[in-house]
This record gives sequence, structure tokens and C-alpha cells, in this order.
Amino acid sequence: MMRITQNMLNNNMLYYLGNSWQRMERLQEMLSTGKKISKPSHDPIVASRGMLFRTNFSEIEQFRSNTDEAMSWLTQTESAVGEGIDILLRVKELLTQAANDTNGREERQKIATEIRQLRDQLGSVANTTFADKYIFNGTHTLTPPYDKTAEDLISDVNNSEIPLEVSTNVKIPINVQPDELFKTGGSTVFAVLKNVISHLDPSPTDPPPTTADIQNDLEIIQSHIDNFLKVRASVGARMNRVELLQNRLGNQSFGTEKMISDGEDADLAKVIIDLQTNENVHRAALAAGSRLIQPSLLDFLR
Repeated sequence: MMRITQNMLNNNMLYYLGNSWQRMERLQEMLSTGKKISKPSHDPIVASRGMLFRTNFSEIEQFRSNTDEAMSWLTQTESAVGEGIDILLRVKELLTQAANDTNGREERQKIATEIRQLRDQLGSVANTTFADKYIFNGTHTLTPPYDKTAEDLISDVNNSEIPLEVSTNVKIPINVQPDELFKTGGSTVFAVLKNVISHLDPSPTDPPPTTADIQNDLEIIQSHIDNFLKVRASVGARMNRVELLQNRLGNQSFGTEKMISDGEDADLAKVIIDLQTNENVHRAALAAGSRLIQPSLLDFLR
């Protein structure tokens, strides 16, 4: 049989007490941080999955930020297009009034004056900005697309798309090209309005407009109104898609956060119970250890 010495008993007691201290220290750390692991060595598998989930979560949050930006840009675009429709509807109303043969030269000049104001306002719509960027000049967002002096779009207007990645390998153009919105049948709406004004307020040397001229202007204005409505529907469809993506990304973000929490967050109620249990075990170990240590001569000399 193996001989058990007092030194072996003492070493074993210290070894188990040390393990008990380590368990209590680990439980105390979990209670303080609320986390089951604070370094990869605690649980390499959970730590590895946590890194993967965090990478995925960061990607989702970036996509959510992109969709928020896309929605803000598209909302501003939809508002501007809607204002443009209101302006053109008012122009149509004025032209319908001017087409009446009871209107004389003076009345039509007054109508032309109001249409000039409406054209200038439509130019302001074309120069709409979002976050100090012009939304109707493609990728040239620092250049206004409407030239107030020329009363028309600039000659080198940009028609490039601005795609924004809103999900993995999913890009949505967030802008409307100026030609797509302001140009129909080879002419810009500003050029059409310029002709309308010249018809309603001709120079003294030009012949007065006929009802047929104004009726033709009405048809052209209606085509531009139809085009604005088509663009507005396209913008609305993109807004609906972005909203659906926002909902999906929100669900993905919540699910990823839950997986991280399930893997790393400590069950505080269980940790408290385990800590109390280990405290009782540790006290019992200390009491047992005190009985294992043999009394020395000093104990009898007290």
C-alpha cells in the first residue's frame, strides 16, 4: 500500500482549495460582467461563433444605415416630383383658361407672367438638394442641373445612376436622372414652357397665338405631366422595396443580437446559485482542511 504522509494531505488540500478559489473567481467575474466568457480560452467555440455573428451584425447595421439614407433620398425625390406635378397641373389649368377665345392679348399676357413664375419654381425643384447634394444631376451632386440664366437644364447635365447597396449583392438606384424626369419627346419641360410663354406673350412683330397653338401646348404639357407621374410611381416602388428591406434587416439584426446573447450572456440567476453553492463547498473544504493539519508543539505551548 502507498504510504500517505502529512505533506501529501497538505498539498492535496491546497490544490483543491486553489481550484475552489478559481471557480469562485470565475463565477464572480461572470456576475460582474454578465458574460459567460471574457476571453476566447473560456470557450473557443462560443468565442469563434461570436466573432462570426459580430461580423454579420456589423454588415447588417451598415445595410440598415444605407437603407435609411436611400429612404431619405427617395422621400426627398418623391416630394420634389410631387411639387413638379402640382406646378405643371397649374400650368395646364392656366393654358386651358388661355385657350378660351374670349381672352384677349392682355389677359394672356397676365397668364404668361404667372407661368414664368411657375417655370422659375420648377427650376428650383430641379435644383433640389439633400444633404447639400443636388439630387437631379446624377453623380455630379455638387453642380446644379438648372441654369437660371439660360432658363433650362445645363448642357452637360449628368444622367448617371447612384446605386446604393442595401443588401448583399442588392443595389438600388436612389436618384432620378434629369432627362428621365424633365425631358419628354426630345424637349425639356423648360423649353416647352418657354414656347408656351412666347405663344401667350408674343413680341409685337409675331402673330398672336391661335387656339390650335395653345391646344398643342396643352397636349405637350400633358405628356410631361404623364411623365412626372410615371417617375413618381417608379420612385414610390423603390421606396416600397427599401421599406421591405428595412423590415427584413431589422429582423436579421434582432436575430443576430439574440444569437450573440444566447452564446455569451450569463444566466445571472444560475450564476448566483452556483456562487452560493461554491461558497458553501469552499467553507466546508476549509473546515475539513483545518482538521487535516496535525497540531504542532506550538499548539500545546499556548
